[in-house]
Amino acid sequence: SIACLCFGEPMLWQTVEAQLLVGNEVGVIPEEVPLAPLLEDLSRQQKAARLKPEALDRDLSLDLRTDSGLFRSTLLHRLSILGVEWGTLRDAGRSRGTFRENWLLSWKPEYAVELVEHLVYGATIQQAASGKLAAAVEETRSLPTLASHIMQALTAQLSACAEIGILRLQECASRSSDCHDLLQTLPPLANILRYGEARATDTTQMASLFQQISTQGALALPYASHNLDREAATEMKRILLEADHAIRLIVAPDDAELISWQEALHHLLSDAKAARLVVGAAARVLYEAEAIAAEDAALLIERQLSPGTPVAEAADFFEGFFEGSGTRLIHDEALRGAVNHWLTSLEEESFMEHLPLFRRVFSSLDKTERKHLLDALFGTTSTTARELIPNFSTVWEEHAQALQALFSQPSANQP
Repeated sequence: SIACLCFGEPMLWQTVEAQLLVGNEVGVIPEEVPLAPLLEDLSRQQKAARLKPEALDRDLSLDLRTDSGLFRSTLLHRLSILGVEWGTLRDAGRSRGTFRENWLLSWKPEYAVELVEHLVYGATIQQAASGKLAAAVEETRSLPTLASHIMQALTAQLSACAEIGILRLQECASRSSDCHDLLQTLPPLANILRYGEARATDTTQMASLFQQISTQGALALPYASHNLDREAATEMKRILLEADHAIRLIVAPDDAELISWQEALHHLLSDAKAARLVVGAAARVLYEAEAIAAEDAALLIERQLSPGTPVAEAADFFEGFFEGSGTRLIHDEALRGAVNHWLTSLEEESFMEHLPLFRRVFSSLDKTERKHLLDALFGTTSTTARELIPNFSTVWEEHAQALQALFSQPSANQP
């Protein structure tokens, strides 16, 4: 009875409640019923792109060299700007330099509501994405954020919005003296310049802007490295290494921008107020770029790790120079000797205090590289521990004859 279902068997009622009261049929909106302009435009573009909104996860690989691949990619990027994450771009950093994108598609019903909320920016997907991004550009003063917005605009084929972003970035950069902002703007700009050809992007303005910001950042770097605590020095070191990678990715070896950047790094090496962690990173960058000779690098390390230098400052320089690149100690005898002399001269208390740092620096070496480093340090080789026995040639001949006799014997299964 109903009373039994309602009161005597509550668990049974729970199992049929949704079926009785809600059901499982899904209604549809007739085609003649008008939709919001953004939803109508989305429906048209989904049909043109041959992408059906489905709740189940679906992998989608796009080739940007084809019209259909570029159209689908542009639609998904514009929706992402509007907060509609229908598609999630996989391996965004690694695939940026290629003509292929890998997406994971998954449609949710609430995306339609979120899309309608953006009608204030425009009646089509393109207009709404451009309007929302342009509004964000106008409100932004952070140079790295502006560069990121420009990258979004170019990726979504919103050229008018990209022009607004470039002008805004030029305006803000011309008034900025913040070294952190300037240098952190270089990596996203380098991505645009280096990988813009995947979408046939005009990067003429971006190239001159990159030169301007890199020069300003180089001039501000020495002053921004003064009197930093440990946390600030670590952040400055990260920014310096990323900026150097961006500059070397874009600038030619004999360009004025690279010369100005390396002059700023050279200035840090003799700056007593600069954080030693940052100085070590600057020396590492110059050494890897062959802007300082190996002999000069060894003398610099000897001076920075000399007994007159406080152990904490010497450890910071050591970390800045060698962290993540300890393999150079295997091949550079002068550097290896300077570091070995400093480590062996430390008192036990100082050594134990900085032991975690030393382990972190050498943690990037695998087992084979560590063995090669020990061989180079102690003048040994991988075959040193293997000694030849007396009369080895005679023994080997007897062994070969025994094997030959064994192989020449008939098999037990042979008839």
